[in-house]
This record gives sequence, C-alpha cells and structure tokens, in this order.
Amino acid sequence: MKLQPETVFMGIGLMDRFLTRGYVKGSRNLQLLGIACTTLATRIEENQPYNCILQKAFKVGINTYSRNEVVAMEWLVQEVLDFQCFVTTTHHFLWFYLKAANADDRVEDLAKYLALLSLLDHKHLSFWPSTVAAAVVALACLATNNESSCHLVMESAIRSELPYGKRF
Repeated sequence: MKLQPETVFMGIGLMDRFLTRGYVKGSRNLQLLGIACTTLATRIEENQPYNCILQKAFKVGINTYSRNEVVAMEWLVQEVLDFQCFVTTTHHFLWFYLKAANADDRVEDLAKYLALLSLLDHKHLSFWPSTVAAAVVALACLATNNESSCHLVMESAIRSELPYGKRF
C-alpha cells in the first residue's frame, strides 16, 4: 500500500509507544505488532478504502498473518496504550518549521525525506518530534544553501520551547 507519510509516522510511533510499555516474544509477534500498528494508523489517518481491514491475510517474508490475528493485536495495542492512539509525530511539526523557513519545494522535499530517514534509527524516536522536525528543516536549509532560512527555523524552535511569557 502507498501510505501517506502521516500514516507511516503514526504507525512507527504506535509501535514505539507499545514497546516502551512492554515487549513481544519472537520475530513473528514483532512482525504482527508492526502490521497491527500500521493498520491501526491507516484506519486513523487514511481515507477510504484503506481505513478498514479488507485483507484476509497479511504476508511478511515467509510468514502469513490472518485478519483475526491482526485485529487481536490491534486491540492489544489499544489496551496497552489506554486507547490513546493519536500520537504527535515529527510530520505534524514539519509544516510549522517549513513555513518559518519560507521553504521552497527543494527544502520541503529534502526535509520530508530526512524526516522519513529519521524513522530508520530507533534512537531518533527518543527526541521530541518538534525538535526532530526543526532539525531536519534546518539541515535541509543548510544543504540547499539557505542559511538565512536556517536561522529563522532556529529562532522559531527556540521561541516555541521557551515558557510562556519569556522571550530572549
């Protein structure tokens, strides 16, 4: 399936939050968890026809999972997360920092690509999504020789991190 970036970020966020509260045994269950988090994120973020599980089976490598297994794992994920499945992700903050940078299409495309790359290393999930978004937009600005835009992003990031009423 060709998922929207928001869905990919949410699916990984759900899986990360689930794993910080518990664990799964075996690679088969880990794959099942990944499928369940992705289908759950799809139902939350995507438009028809992908917002419900229509597939009877899901295949990952040599393993095949039934729709019932996936739905059961979705319920487990929701219960572990106390049914609070909407997570704020890096993707949600990108628009803010791209706007602050007055980003052109090159900067925007590079920033979105870098944000997707940040999902490949689980260590990046320990940072605040807003911090990662500001960093990837700043890097995209620097990589495209828009140093003044990078400064705008950094100022916006610092300003938004200060407690209310305090300015530098």
